[in-house]
Amino acid sequence: MPTRSPQPDRPKEAGITGTAPPPALLSAVRRLLVPLVRTLIGFGISWPMLATLLKSVYVEVAERGFALPGKPMTDSRITLLTGVHRKDVSQIRGAPPAAEEAATAAPSLGSQVLSRWLTDPAFLDAAGRPRPLLRGPGSDGEPGFEALVTGISKDIRPRALLDELLHAGLVTEQPDGLLDLAEAAHVPRGDLDKLAYYYGRNLADHLAASGHNLAGGTPPFLERALAYDRLSPDSIATLRREADRLGMAMLVELNRMAADLADGDADRDDAGHRFTAGLYLYDEDEASGPAPQDAGSGGGAGAC
Repeated sequence: MPTRSPQPDRPKEAGITGTAPPPALLSAVRRLLVPLVRTLIGFGISWPMLATLLKSVYVEVAERGFALPGKPMTDSRITLLTGVHRKDVSQIRGAPPAAEEAATAAPSLGSQVLSRWLTDPAFLDAAGRPRPLLRGPGSDGEPGFEALVTGISKDIRPRALLDELLHAGLVTEQPDGLLDLAEAAHVPRGDLDKLAYYYGRNLADHLAASGHNLAGGTPPFLERALAYDRLSPDSIATLRREADRLGMAMLVELNRMAADLADGDADRDDAGHRFTAGLYLYDEDEASGPAPQDAGSGGGAGAC
């Protein structure tokens, strides 16, 4: 039987009570972190950057959601709840960084190299476009990738970084050996900002709903999914079309209802709630083998 908190919206304080987190929950957290970390690495967000961000989020969440009734939240209590050193807690509470500042405080070397290639006049042509680069340090006025990297840091071999950028599709190599900055590295900032906003908003609300249900919150939020494996590409295409059709129909109807209700609530004093409803689908080729958590499972269907 899962352990549930007597206060569903405030899980047990394991750091104080000594109660170990349920192994099943740790396994679930590890599983959901895998696609998150894959995305972070793909966008050049390194472990030190994430660790800094996580530390500040732990402090923020503890301060906002775990204060004792009638008592001020102290640095010591936050340390007990989170495991973050009290010195760091004090620093974070005294000058909490914005999320954007934390995310850009120490950009990965790959991000810095690409940014320099896009902006440094020494690596741009007459039209302001990134120039093709030689693999080495460059010569006779021709810029080189090695010089691009070592101008930022000498702590990593340029060849190792180049291999990663080639693998990620951010750099391409011409037949003559010159290196080009790929179009993927020129994603318009406005488009990325918009996608990142919805990525954060939608996943945050989904996680909040799941966490509420996991802790035994009442009433539970709607959260249902179905999963099938051993499907052909044609079957996947059929399911995607039908999911798009049915899902959009649901969202259009809920949007109509929400707009009408919002008009009716305009003058109400208690109209301070927000509502999110969404849907998603995902499919992948399992030819490379199941995820470790799924190893040994049979084919078929499931819904929850």
